[in-house]
Amino acid sequence: MKVSELQEVFLTELCSLLPEWKYVKSQRTFKLKSGNCNWYLHISCINHVSDFDATADVAVEFLDKRKKLIIVGAELGNIEGVGQRRFPVASYDDAVGSARRLKLYFEAVGLPFLNLYSDPKVVLLSLKKGGKEAMLISPLLTLHDQQIEILSQYIEART
Repeated sequence: MKVSELQEVFLTELCSLLPEWKYVKSQRTFKLKSGNCNWYLHISCINHVSDFDATADVAVEFLDKRKKLIIVGAELGNIEGVGQRRFPVASYDDAVGSARRLKLYFEAVGLPFLNLYSDPKVVLLSLKKGGKEAMLISPLLTLHDQQIEILSQYIEART
């Protein structure tokens, strides 16, 4: 099979495993509304000549009504602390199996991240504290002050 066909099998299987999530094909992103947030599961494909590796990252986007405020997220392997986690696909069976393994890994690592960082107070505390956790969820240090200000105002307006 061509790499593009393998990717299609992989993503189709992942769609069937995540029926409650909306799949945005043009972005290889799954999206789910959760309270005042959008949750994202984004799939990246690292192509080789006859196969590919899939990686996944998750993100929480804070909303005020429909206005997007900030987004924080990380790659699943980095969340776990093991570095980038790849799911290899070289055949039809690999595509199905890797999609299933990625879904299980997402449930074990990604969903707890999404649940934890959907609390704006947790994100604010992390960004104020700085360090490794703040860099994990928002690797662009130059944005931290702006994100802290936006979240502070958001939390104050909700209380």
